[in-house]
Amino acid sequence: MENEKQLLQKQAEPLFLAEAKEEGFVQFIKTISKTFLAIPVGWLVLYVLIHKQVPQPHFIIWVSIFFAYWLYAVYMFNKIHKEGAATSRHLLHVNIILILEGVLWGTVFLAFMGYSLKTDTWVAIFFAGIISVILPTYITYPKSFHVVILSAIISAIASFILIQDRIENVTEAAFTVTMYLTALGFLIKPISIRVIEGIRLELENKSLTRQLRESLAKMSHQANTDALTGHLNRHALSKALGDLVVKGERRRTPFSLLMMDIDFFKAINDTYGHDVGDKALQHVAQCISGQLRSFDLCARFGGEEFIVLLPSTNASEAMDVAERIRKAVESSPLADPHHPLTISIGVATYKSGMSTEALLKTADNAVYEAKENGRNQVRQFQMAVP
Repeated sequence: MENEKQLLQKQAEPLFLAEAKEEGFVQFIKTISKTFLAIPVGWLVLYVLIHKQVPQPHFIIWVSIFFAYWLYAVYMFNKIHKEGAATSRHLLHVNIILILEGVLWGTVFLAFMGYSLKTDTWVAIFFAGIISVILPTYITYPKSFHVVILSAIISAIASFILIQDRIENVTEAAFTVTMYLTALGFLIKPISIRVIEGIRLELENKSLTRQLRESLAKMSHQANTDALTGHLNRHALSKALGDLVVKGERRRTPFSLLMMDIDFFKAINDTYGHDVGDKALQHVAQCISGQLRSFDLCARFGGEEFIVLLPSTNASEAMDVAERIRKAVESSPLADPHHPLTISIGVATYKSGMSTEALLKTADNAVYEAKENGRNQVRQFQMAVP
């Protein structure tokens, strides 16, 4: 029943609030790991304030105990930070450390008050200053600050009880310290709520940004990809081919284009149906991909036609690639149903001054020659550049 209640409460929480609280704990660990390194400065300040005004052994004993605790706390915080702080795994250890911290700060009254009015004043100011200074450290995880406050209150009250014979108005002093610490405990809550809400909004914005990028990438992929074969579609091909022509003209670098047509594809559709025809297209697309370099581009031009763009490739090299593709298709018939597949390929190589239309027309003429001469072959057609 209790688990169901907790589940309902969690579902009712604003989006990313649980993640924000967890992130708040992580940030708290990072901050306190650094803040603890400054604690020895506090000891030095306290020593300057009370030097020669309280028994020296008191300070040595108090600092020695605090130092042993401090080494342990620094070690544990660094360990937690390296492991990856998580509330579920580390909260108990952290709370134990913070309980001890509150107890040790509260014992400053026991160790150093009751020797002179001036010393008592400095100790009270020092204690209030220390608690106020460490408060921002706990902003992202106020529950831990409450642990420190509660343990400090208990420790301070116990200290006042033990030294009541050394100071006057001990009840008022204990009451003042308790009210001050309680006020700080209430003060941190509204500030922390705003900070956690800021973290939550940041996480939500990051999630929305990531989703938007993924959606745009998906839309871009869909807009430029043939759904059946996974290769570029005709729109994307036109852009890529135009870019290659511009680069070819500017840099005088050759590139080649292969136009391919599956032989007797209509017969496959008529005999086995369009589902098998789709399988044939996918199979040929895979055969083509297996023979290309990582930077070569393949596109479904329409129907049973494919076009491959081969950057930095001359006519002779393009003929070799085309022949490899032809052999790959010929040697791997459809498995189910078993049916041979062949393709006719036309090769065209860019020459300075050629337009994209002229390059495609050259390759198309080469495919026509291949089909006219018996199919399942590679042909190169030469077109004069005006």
